[in-house]
Amino acid sequence: MSNSAADGLLGLLHPAWQALIAVCLLVVTILGLHRLAVRGPARMTNALFLTGFLIVALTVVGTLVVSCSGPQDRYADQRIAPALTLVPA
Repeated sequence: MSNSAADGLLGLLHPAWQALIAVCLLVVTILGLHRLAVRGPARMTNALFLTGFLIVALTVVGTLVVSCSGPQDRYADQRIAPALTLVPA
């Protein structure tokens, strides 16, 4: 999906809905952190190590995917996108 299409879809989402989604995510995050803290420091340490490992792993995989793709692969969606646009009749 091109940036202009993504911006258009995000523009359709009313700011009140964006705020509601943000509040829901904040509440779920706070409840999850509270539950994790109640379980004790051992679980909290394990959760932090697991989260840190996942962040590093996703960063490495993302970097490898971008660096291993050839120059022709990086711009493939730009060549295909004009063919997908609607032409007025």
